[in-house]
Amino acid sequence: MSQQDGKSEFDAFVQAQQKSAQPDIDWNKQRDEWLSCLEGLYKEIEALLDEYVQGGQILLRYQDVSLNEEEIGVYQTRRLIIKIGGKEIVLEPIGTLLIGTKGRIDVMGPAGRTRFMLVDKDSTRPQVRVTVQVDPRRAPAPEPPKKTPQWTWKIVTSPPTIQYIELTRDSLFRILMEVAGG
Repeated sequence: MSQQDGKSEFDAFVQAQQKSAQPDIDWNKQRDEWLSCLEGLYKEIEALLDEYVQGGQILLRYQDVSLNEEEIGVYQTRRLIIKIGGKEIVLEPIGTLLIGTKGRIDVMGPAGRTRFMLVDKDSTRPQVRVTVQVDPRRAPAPEPPKKTPQWTWKIVTSPPTIQYIELTRDSLFRILMEVAGG
């Protein structure tokens, strides 16, 4: 292969990469959306537990935490600590730049842990989609039309059969009892 042939192939390669490059992502917007959803979850949990908080049976407090995500950098948020009697349950934000979800929170108590994930409202379980292009000279198959996700918090069951459970008053009570050992 001559040097000119190598340069022509490399030029074609560079141009193809420019066409396939993703548009710039506004990482601040991604972070702000995640933080807004996180605060929305906290308000929802406060509302679901309100009668117990008002009755002095449950205490809620927040603690500031720093998260560091690769594209976003370091930012501040907070964890929620739920105290029921002598047991504490911590809702620990993990981040937003995760595969298959818009965000994750670990729910940890003395008897175990579970997770909340910010997923599309219609999702019932994780889904993986793989696209393989064998011959770069052939156009890839057209992608199906994408619907804009409606992000909602769901409880995630343990492997091997992972499912998403709607966050309701009853499902929240069940996971709090599960992680607290009640």
